[in-house]
Amino acid sequence: MKFSMKAATLLATFCAFIAQADIINTYDIDFENQTLTAHGQNDGSYSTWDNGGSVLNLQENSWFVLNLEDAFGIESLDLNSADSQFELSFDFRMQATGNDPLAYSEIAGIWLADFTKGEQDHDASRTFSLAGTQGFGLDDFSYTDDSQWQSFSFTLDDYLSGLVTDIVFINDCDASNGCNDMTVRFRNASISEVSEPTAMSLILLGVGFMGWRARRQK
Repeated sequence: MKFSMKAATLLATFCAFIAQADIINTYDIDFENQTLTAHGQNDGSYSTWDNGGSVLNLQENSWFVLNLEDAFGIESLDLNSADSQFELSFDFRMQATGNDPLAYSEIAGIWLADFTKGEQDHDASRTFSLAGTQGFGLDDFSYTDDSQWQSFSFTLDDYLSGLVTDIVFINDCDASNGCNDMTVRFRNASISEVSEPTAMSLILLGVGFMGWRARRQK
């Protein structure tokens, strides 16, 4: 196969371009087609539907777990990896469904859990508390839209380390008043893995490019 200087220049330019481009894998959470399990903390219930995206609705004292391996075939997210970063995005809404003036949630948020050694008690250092009356968890993000949908997106590696095996969606409300009328909802939830292309991927791209050039020259 004749490999001209022009082709070599094109290959070098192509590989340089690819080297600057991140590889993004996105895992959309379709609540309607996933089975969530109750955490030991749970005393509530959940429902799902489609409304501008797949919606998870948590009622009463709800702690429900999405296992990443069951959902996506991913054993865990490694937040210590130097080759990739993980971003979690979702819409969030907290709403009283009745007229109870005492309606509230104590913790409304999301817990990025590591259950490699079995289920554990709730971990404030790995929980994003978006709203609620208790000062529990990471409070870098706050729900401010007052019963309307609000979008959140954050890079997990900036706040956490270690592994994530399960995502726990939380509407903690175990007081005697106010819990029956308070719901917490998640919509359009997804996890994105952003990684740099490896040397092998660049080699394979280069080989594919040369094959394409050879076919064009026939």
